[in-house]
Amino acid sequence: MVTNSQARQPDAVVNPLTATNLMLTDRILSLEDNYGVSSVINPPAAWADLYHRLITDRKGKPTKSVNFTETFEGNRYRCILANSMHGYGITMRKLLTQIPRITEDLKLPWNVIRPLMLEPGLILIAGQMGSGKSTTLQAAVNALELPIRGALGIVEDPVEIIHPDLTVIQRQVGEQTESFSEAIRDFMRQYRQTIIVGEIRDPETAEAAVIAASSGHRVVGTIHSESAPDAIVRMKTLLDPKFERILPSVLSGIWWQHLVRFGDQKRAPVVVYESLECDQTVKDMIQSDKLVMLPAQMKRQGRMNMAEVAIDHIQHRRASKAELRQWLSNKGRVEALV
Repeated sequence: MVTNSQARQPDAVVNPLTATNLMLTDRILSLEDNYGVSSVINPPAAWADLYHRLITDRKGKPTKSVNFTETFEGNRYRCILANSMHGYGITMRKLLTQIPRITEDLKLPWNVIRPLMLEPGLILIAGQMGSGKSTTLQAAVNALELPIRGALGIVEDPVEIIHPDLTVIQRQVGEQTESFSEAIRDFMRQYRQTIIVGEIRDPETAEAAVIAASSGHRVVGTIHSESAPDAIVRMKTLLDPKFERILPSVLSGIWWQHLVRFGDQKRAPVVVYESLECDQTVKDMIQSDKLVMLPAQMKRQGRMNMAEVAIDHIQHRRASKAELRQWLSNKGRVEALV
């Protein structure tokens, strides 16, 4: 789910094939598109057939969910089948068919993102659930020049985009590898200069990412956070003291974003973002636990924070002050977290 700044259009009907988030049951098909417009319809015949086929093929224990990917009507979906008080339902998220371009498609400033990724180390692509961070990660790594990026290994749950380059090693947790951490360790032995980690969400993955980054690999992973400085706090909570001490030395850059949708198919979403390059000054601040100084260092680097980006959207009439109000406050600032 993402936060929409406006209520959806009351009469809008979302085409099931263009919906990005869906829930399918035997009685309803709930739809939401990339504009934040949502609707609920009776399942068309093809979708009803899909539901019954997946229930027959995939249903496990009533108390256990089943995670899988499914191709339907030319689209790939990440699916979770689970039981509930209303019976079995399948939540589905449409996956991209190709890697988007960072500037042309995502409208993000490559000149701001690129310096965060040039050096080996740990690069965190942060945001809330549904903020588009996984898409940005893929586009940013793909935009790196090959001599800089080097050999690439990707581990995800599930694989978001099937990479067109056959020299890229792609592994899906539960299919080609037991865990994120196992794949990261294998990539180190497979001489992958750049490693994409679909999500850093547990201590084992965080530890493996830090070890790989400390060994000279470029590790780019997503993490849930409320701001760029908060991404450091989240990483620290996943690491035991031994690896927490290493973290500052391996961090290279942090990009945080949130995709704001307006519930209107005539208005494209806008991205609120902020970033921090982890130079030696930043590393020293993290090492000495002076995280409250990071926003000021962000400003010294000439990097916009989320409030400044929101103001820019307002000034260019992409959104109103009321629509971006939550990003104009000190939401998720590190002062509130330490």
